[in-house]
Amino acid sequence: MSATSRELLDTAIGQLQMLTAFLADQLPDGAFESRSSDSAEILACREILASLGSLIMKVQTARRPTSGRVRATSELFAVELARTG
Repeated sequence: MSATSRELLDTAIGQLQMLTAFLADQLPDGAFESRSSDSAEILACREILASLGSLIMKVQTARRPTSGRVRATSELFAVELARTG
């Protein structure tokens, strides 16, 4: 039995959200506040969390039946968000 595209997207969103929550739980308290003394690992974790958030938005957008124009606008927003951090 194969999964439908919508089921695959729903599963992917759930897994990405779990990964995001797990990673956020592993960070020490206050790690989301930017400081000049932040380690490379903290900076990398924050970057990964931002990327995961952008990816979740993109997959959620792909799951919804939308017009091509709305989807293109959402994709441009996600790309810009990922680029600017």
